[in-house]
Amino acid sequence: MKNRSDSVFRLAFAAIAAGASVAILWLGAVTGLFDLSAILIAGAITVVVRIESGERYAWAAVAVVTVLSLVFLPDKLLALGYFAVAGAYPLLCRFLPQRGAAMWITRALIGAALSALYFVLIKFVFVGSYDLGERYLYPFLFVGGVVLFILWDRFIPLFSRFYGSRIRPALRRRKK
Repeated sequence: MKNRSDSVFRLAFAAIAAGASVAILWLGAVTGLFDLSAILIAGAITVVVRIESGERYAWAAVAVVTVLSLVFLPDKLLALGYFAVAGAYPLLCRFLPQRGAAMWITRALIGAALSALYFVLIKFVFVGSYDLGERYLYPFLFVGGVVLFILWDRFIPLFSRFYGSRIRPALRRRKK
């Protein structure tokens, strides 16, 4: 009986977290000001789901958030950004090199690829949704995207450790 109640808790936690992520992404899409912040907050929720519910339920939550975001969000680019940067990446980053030059090279390449993909989507697919300004801003936006991705990549393990060592034990103590 204990195993069944544990899996019910994991599923319920993943479902509630997925709903919270969709609500946060919707707020970011509606306001237009907090779209990147909404993506990163939803990514932090994905990390918490992975810790509390496990890898399988975290992938299910990412799939649910992506589908619901594509259906309900007025800005579909936000849903795609969530899936690429904040949904799938925190679950896949443990398979990448964690030290040395190989780590920095892979993170820079992934950041460059995501920045280029985001730029192409804004420029050619979602035409008119965003005004990128003058031509000379493109390199700064590209470099800024790579730097922001590397900072996000460094944040994921720090947040995981902080949640696992400080927040989770405090929540478990209160429950008893």
